[in-house]
Amino acid sequence: MRNRLVQQVVDGNEDAFEELVQKYRHSVLNTIYRYIGDSVEAEDIAQEVFVKVWQHAKSFKGKSEFSTWLYRIVVNHCLNYRAKKKENHTTLNRPIKDKNSKDDASFEQEERKAVVKEAVNELPERQRIALILSKFEGKSYKEIAQIIGISLSSVESLIFRAKENLRKKLLPLIEKSEI
Repeated sequence: MRNRLVQQVVDGNEDAFEELVQKYRHSVLNTIYRYIGDSVEAEDIAQEVFVKVWQHAKSFKGKSEFSTWLYRIVVNHCLNYRAKKKENHTTLNRPIKDKNSKDDASFEQEERKAVVKEAVNELPERQRIALILSKFEGKSYKEIAQIIGISLSSVESLIFRAKENLRKKLLPLIEKSEI
């Protein structure tokens, strides 16, 4: 069942589309940024996503939630971006920044965030997107299954394996810092 705003977009109402973009822009942009790690590219991809939504609005049949349909487009664009870029991700053994620019506590917190982000970026594609949708976007496993187009048990498995992979990558660093 389509809500009023989505129905107006399907009917070609540009004002409704602008309202829809404003409603979802922040979460779409954050999802893309968390996945690819580049704010400029994330802006470009978000724009491409909304262009695609506008161009293909009539194909939205209302069999799922609009947000599920939208996030499927987001995920596909992220996967396509990665496939085209084939970026080399930095390893966990990257150079240390100059500590003099910040106090020790904020420096260490920033370093931890960067290490976790890099570890997430090194996860296999489907594990990474499932984890991002779950932990950062607050999507339920059922929603993730619909977005990615897999079974609920597959989502559970992907997220479990993602957490295990992160634990394996991050545990040695945590143990090392506690010594």
